[in-house]
Amino acid sequence: MSRLTIVGQHEKQTKGKPLSAKSFKGSAAVITLGCAKNQVDSEVMQGVLATHGYRLVGDVENADVAIVNTCGFLESSTKESLDCILDVAELKESGRLKRLIVSGCLVDRYRGDLQEELPEVDAFVSSHDLLRIEEAVRGAFVQTLEDAERPYFLYDESAPRVLSGSTLSAYVKISEGCDRPCSFCIIPKIRGAFRSRSIGSVCEEVRELGAVGVREVNLVGQDLTAFDDQGRSKNALPMLLEALNNDGAVDWIRLLYAYPLGISPELLNSIVDLPRICTYLDLPLQHVSTEILRAMKRPMGKYATRELVERIATLAPTIALRTTFIVGFPGETEREIQELETFVAQGFFSSVGVFCYSPEPGTPAATLEGQIDPEVQNERRSRILRVQQEVVQHRMSRLIGSTLSVLVEGPSPESDLFLQGRAEFQAPDVDGVVLINDLPSELTRDAAVGQIVNAEVSEIAGYDLVAGVAECGACA
Repeated sequence: MSRLTIVGQHEKQTKGKPLSAKSFKGSAAVITLGCAKNQVDSEVMQGVLATHGYRLVGDVENADVAIVNTCGFLESSTKESLDCILDVAELKESGRLKRLIVSGCLVDRYRGDLQEELPEVDAFVSSHDLLRIEEAVRGAFVQTLEDAERPYFLYDESAPRVLSGSTLSAYVKISEGCDRPCSFCIIPKIRGAFRSRSIGSVCEEVRELGAVGVREVNLVGQDLTAFDDQGRSKNALPMLLEALNNDGAVDWIRLLYAYPLGISPELLNSIVDLPRICTYLDLPLQHVSTEILRAMKRPMGKYATRELVERIATLAPTIALRTTFIVGFPGETEREIQELETFVAQGFFSSVGVFCYSPEPGTPAATLEGQIDPEVQNERRSRILRVQQEVVQHRMSRLIGSTLSVLVEGPSPESDLFLQGRAEFQAPDVDGVVLINDLPSELTRDAAVGQIVNAEVSEIAGYDLVAGVAECGACA
């Protein structure tokens, strides 16, 4: 059986030799909450279960075993995870479900508290024990969370993996953990110290993905720019991009979650000059105010928000920048939110995510004076989003009449009249899409899926674009 498998969005069945009746151990459903990095962890657990004889299903009501892979980054995500666990636990009473396993960040953050609060759960599995998920399913994993100590885990190309959802796009985790001192963030305590894969390991996994039809790979990690090729080089990310580009295994390679430190001229040149690297950079900046950045323990000097963004705009103006900001951080004043509004209005960013500050227990910022009322936070968030919406409309209006390379992903969930795809500056799940409403007569809708086409933009639809493909010769 192949180590790497692509499965559909509904019933997940491994390819290769069919499971015999003797080897079949039941059906399992993995529910993923949180970010793309969690999705990779879920796909590794799916791979482990598939290699041990479990049939993977998309509907938890048809499962003998359910694994809830949780997020515990914020108070809101913790609540969502707990609600999901309790909902699934009800199926043990009313349905066919026999065992419920909980994994992910919630487990690493709250450890033994969960065992007492959630007796409905049969086993808790740390993110450092993903490869032992099958032991947990059959009741052989009994490690106590209160005093659990284990080496930090980072999967590599040797781990089994079953991809979820799209057969065209995949996430590849190149590192895990974080050593940065951000005062608002709990991730270092949850995921541990930074560690990276080797260039060879990442390239091998991307080759395997390309071999099964993946056309786009999105590189993820808590801190991409700290990638060091397993300690071999402090500036290894440009070397990784060059190696992936030269391999030619996939068409598009995109960078998500790049910390400001490490945004070097070499990295920017790699993004701009290497043809398979998308001219796209997800660069969480969090704020523009010097005072707030200092309280956040974020980079200053040439890596402070304004200085860094202006440097990127000068050295690499073709890069589409996505960023995230936090509003309502303790001590933030009206003057500082106006400063952020003005900065966003300058139009540096193709996409912006805005989050209200959450005082997470265990972080230094949670004890700071000047905590801000949630209603004020929400009002400030709305202000920044309104400004960015105007920026996006202006940026997108300039694309009308232009031709974009678009990866066609399938029918649009919004309307049967459209196919849906994404341009290089549109990352999956977080940015807009391109709606394709016209194809040449020689190209059927089914044949267009999976193609990278040249599409001419005709109009704007909110945060999305509408475009048509004029000739089949524009497909690759």
